[in-house]
Amino acid sequence: MQLSARRARRALAAALLATALPLVAVGTAHASTTESGCTVSPLTPVFSYLNAAGDKVIRYNLTVTCDADRTVEIEQRVYEADIADADDLIVSFDRSRYFDTTSTVTMWLEKALPDTEAGQEEMYQHVRFRVESHGVTSPWTAWEDSPQQQFFN
Repeated sequence: MQLSARRARRALAAALLATALPLVAVGTAHASTTESGCTVSPLTPVFSYLNAAGDKVIRYNLTVTCDADRTVEIEQRVYEADIADADDLIVSFDRSRYFDTTSTVTMWLEKALPDTEAGQEEMYQHVRFRVESHGVTSPWTAWEDSPQQQFFN
């Protein structure tokens, strides 16, 4: 009898998951922030490759579009999300890029997947930027998070 109850719970969980998946897909669209002629979009983290030690390396992509004659300065932070505790900061990376013509580029950071807990690691990036053009620098934008992605170690 216990086996039947377990199967019923699994069937119910599968049905709930199937119902929720379309909602998850809608909720993972990335957002963009535009400031002073530049737009930065932090994208969902993706698996890149296995390093020599056999660790998964995760790639954190940003799409950056800027008008001509602008320098964008970006602060990028990678976190592992925790439900009960504060999220774990994994790495901080700051960079800038000059755009001599209007264009769009993909910039990225690659980092080995951390092992912070039992089960999956929920990874995301936290990004803000400012723009300099003709000697004028904009204020920093608000921080923006990418969607989270789960990875098994």
